[in-house]
Amino acid sequence: MAIEILEAVTIRLEFEKGLDEKGIPIVKRKSFSKVKTDAASDDILAATEAIAGLQMHPLAKVAQIGTTILSN
Repeated sequence: MAIEILEAVTIRLEFEKGLDEKGIPIVKRKSFSKVKTDAASDDILAATEAIAGLQMHPLAKVAQIGTTILSN
């Protein structure tokens, strides 16, 4: 059976900057790496909301991206 080890976590915030000429949302992304692998989802969300409060554009989406190593 494979063993999964979470090696790294990155969070990506997406902000809506407005609409283009076709009415499609313009999205700006900011990523933060080296997030603690044992950080709770609630804590990560609280941190992203604090970061979003410092931005000019509204927060549209938060993604948590994990890199996992598989071994035997």
